[in-house]
Amino acid sequence: MPATQVTEGVHRLTQGVVNFYLVEEGGRLLLVEAVAALGRRLDDLEAVLLTHAHADHIGTAERARATAGARVWVHQADEAMARSGKATRTDGKVRTYLLRAEFYRTLFSLARRGATRIVPVRELATFADGETLQLPGRPRAVHAPGHSPGSAALLLEGHRVLLAGDVLATRNPLTGRDGPQIMPSGLNSDTPQALRSLAALDGIRADLLLPGHGEPWTGGMTEALRRARAAGPS
Repeated sequence: MPATQVTEGVHRLTQGVVNFYLVEEGGRLLLVEAVAALGRRLDDLEAVLLTHAHADHIGTAERARATAGARVWVHQADEAMARSGKATRTDGKVRTYLLRAEFYRTLFSLARRGATRIVPVRELATFADGETLQLPGRPRAVHAPGHSPGSAALLLEGHRVLLAGDVLATRNPLTGRDGPQIMPSGLNSDTPQALRSLAALDGIRADLLLPGHGEPWTGGMTEALRRARAAGPS
């Protein structure tokens, strides 16, 4: 999978629909979301850090845990989902997007990679809101539920980078709309909560926003949040 260094020590890997990020520090590797290659062996991974437990982000975390001994982390509110493989219900209807070409592009891309169902993770470590993890980049968790109960963004303060997960996207994977926005209701457990949770990102100092879906955003956190609120639900 092609990798692009977006800032020193942080690499973006993308399958076109979903982004994954690799944080490298002092020879230690942290993968945010799933397992992919960057000229390094799976054995080099210290941990896999999940922003939430949906199928397209949990990826092959269980394989990394079982094969390489990488510890898998997720917010405590998504622990049950990650362990059981049972996703929470969404508050939107899939049929709303059936006339959207982007819906089929996303569906086919995920199905081709086997990312339409959650692969349960047998052993998990959990984090809480505000916790700074002793992992490469020292990510600080910002709990922002709505997309899932345990949906979180991860702030790399030393890099001034926010790994937004699905708290804030720059491309809608079901409608194709570009620009900062919350995820579509067809993928959210609680869309009104997802909008309210943007408040958790107010005041965060980051020069680079790296979403789970869409291109990196360099226009500032204040503007990203303004646009996301203006865009509203979809």
